[in-house]
Formats: sequence, C-alpha cells, structure tokens
Amino acid sequence: MDRFHPGARTAVSTRQRSFSRLAIGVAGAITAVGLALIGAAVNRLDLFETLGDETFTLAVGFALVLLGVIAIAAYAVVRAIEWASRA
Repeated sequence: MDRFHPGARTAVSTRQRSFSRLAIGVAGAITAVGLALIGAAVNRLDLFETLGDETFTLAVGFALVLLGVIAIAAYAVVRAIEWASRA
C-alpha cells in the first residue's frame, strides 16, 4: 500500500518553509532595530524641538520608508539564498 499522504510535508517544502520563516525573522529584526534607533535618535537629539514640524515629519517618514526597503531587501536576500540552495 502506498504511504503517500497529500497533506504531509516533504523535505523540500519543510526547507522552503524554514527559509521563509528565517527571512521574515530577519526582516522583522531589522525593522525592530531600526525603529528603536529612530526612537532613540528622536529622544536623544531632541529632534522635536530642533526641527520644525514639517521637516521632522519628512525625516521620520523618509527613515521609515528606507527602513522598509532595507527589510524587504534582507527578505529578498534570504529568499535568494534559499533559491540558490535548491539548484
């Protein structure tokens, strides 16, 4: 009798899932560290008082967009490593 189970995980699917979890973890860690650094810079440098409202909003917005791009790039790098390991 065949022991194939449609819902069972194969070694390849388990490896892909672990790489995906690793990539999400790396991107999340980069985001968390980046947000902590942005928060520390705002508090330590008194950016609320030094910069005007518009300049502060633009600077924080730019920093968050840049942080998102770096996190997505880290995710893509880990997925590329996973893709290269399959070949």
